[in-house]
Amino acid sequence: MTLPAALTLIVATLVGAPEPLTVAEASDFRATSTYAEVMQFCEALDEASELVHLESMGRSAEGKSLPLMIIADPPVTSPLDARASGKLVIFLLNNIHAGEVCGKEASLMLARDLALTPHAPKNASMLSRIVFVIAPIYNADGNDRMSPNNRPGQLGPELGMGERANSQGLDLNRDHVKLESPEARALVSQLNRWDPHLTIDTHTTNGTRYRYQLTYAEPMHPSGAEEPREFLRTEMLPEVSRRMLERTGRATFFYGNFNREHTAWTTYSCMPRFGTQYRGLRGRMSILSEGYAHVLYKDRVLATYEFLRECALYSAEHASRMQRIHRNADLGDGLPPGRMVGIRHEMAAYKDPVVVAGYKLRRSAGGVVDVLDEPAEVTVQHFGRFVATTSVEAPFAYLIPPGHDAVVENLHRHGVLVDPVIRLHTVDVEVARIRSVAFRDPPFQGHRMATLDVNWRSERRAIGPGWHRVEVGGRLAPFTVSLLEPESEDGLAAWNFFDGGLREGAEFPVLRVPLQPE
Repeated sequence: MTLPAALTLIVATLVGAPEPLTVAEASDFRATSTYAEVMQFCEALDEASELVHLESMGRSAEGKSLPLMIIADPPVTSPLDARASGKLVIFLLNNIHAGEVCGKEASLMLARDLALTPHAPKNASMLSRIVFVIAPIYNADGNDRMSPNNRPGQLGPELGMGERANSQGLDLNRDHVKLESPEARALVSQLNRWDPHLTIDTHTTNGTRYRYQLTYAEPMHPSGAEEPREFLRTEMLPEVSRRMLERTGRATFFYGNFNREHTAWTTYSCMPRFGTQYRGLRGRMSILSEGYAHVLYKDRVLATYEFLRECALYSAEHASRMQRIHRNADLGDGLPPGRMVGIRHEMAAYKDPVVVAGYKLRRSAGGVVDVLDEPAEVTVQHFGRFVATTSVEAPFAYLIPPGHDAVVENLHRHGVLVDPVIRLHTVDVEVARIRSVAFRDPPFQGHRMATLDVNWRSERRAIGPGWHRVEVGGRLAPFTVSLLEPESEDGLAAWNFFDGGLREGAEFPVLRVPLQPE
């Protein structure tokens, strides 16, 4: 079936049947939807169900409107309505990498089922406690650059999938700190606006050979709020995985890959440039979902659909607990002066090993490891957490001098409170002098990433109009420290926001205020 025929079937079923088909379903899982087909599907659902409110979360680099579907019973059209409902808000983010399309199709299927069969028992259970905010096609521009060759080795869709990057050539899942793309700025604006209790970000991973159809991860930055991270890691995700296997037979596990010797199962970076880590460092619950590229496209879509559904069902059952965790992040003391915040990290293993569903190995005399086709349970160390290698004391505030408008704008976009300094006065500060600075070659995402080493000293400085003050408090405090510390591995200095003055012996422009002035 060609894509136009799939689109024709969608339109016909939306008009005449209670259960429309996505492009994936209508093509017998040979195709994925274009941007126009996603929009038509969303608009048809909006027309067919009063539970659907369709709006735009912003525009892509090429100017495409990025759809956002809000599904709730009774209907919800704004974050104010959602908060007044007393329900959880779950944000489903899909197609951040447009070659990884299983979440796009799965989220449309889930939206259809919720919107058109809201009284089915499980759908009613979810809608009684949850407001769904669904972004089906975040990377709209990359989506339509379709080719069967965009993801070599991935098992479908055979008629092609989009590109990983957006039309600027940026990886949108590396843009959560610098906010260089209009898509990332739109997303962060919506996260600030809706403040979801849980975000699920759907992907597809290549991975080493294992026997899972989907893997998942919680936020892992150790300076993020511990309660939401541990709730996801030790309670929600293992139970969702257990239920999914029992109900569907689809095996899932924590995201990872084998090392060469198959003695370790290792995760990915904890840096906030990645969306799940970004949200965790901001004190919010977030889940990474990774369909496995080496299982059939149909299985990836269906596994992602079932995973989203089980996560939502579990959330509905534990809504009060999740709301309390959400409030605790807001009502905590933030980062009082003296608390240490990690700004550089390394991966570490959990104490206990884990058993991973893999395959038997054959080791040659020369040390070469061959993976055989015979299934095996492999006991390995689980490198799924991080420890700080460099930490700093959280100051009371930071001071940003005149001439750094891009820094101030970036902080505003993230929702960090930045106040202009109104009057001339003196204040006790800590000043960083740069001992060394190195720039990464080759560039990464168009940036020669900067690595700084500094020495701090105490001084008294005069500041006045043109300066900005950033107090370090509330749930965004660890994230604020990560952004503004000069030695941070993923801060604004690393992303070249201060390059004009970065040289050995120079002062780093941002000052620390270690203690609240009397």
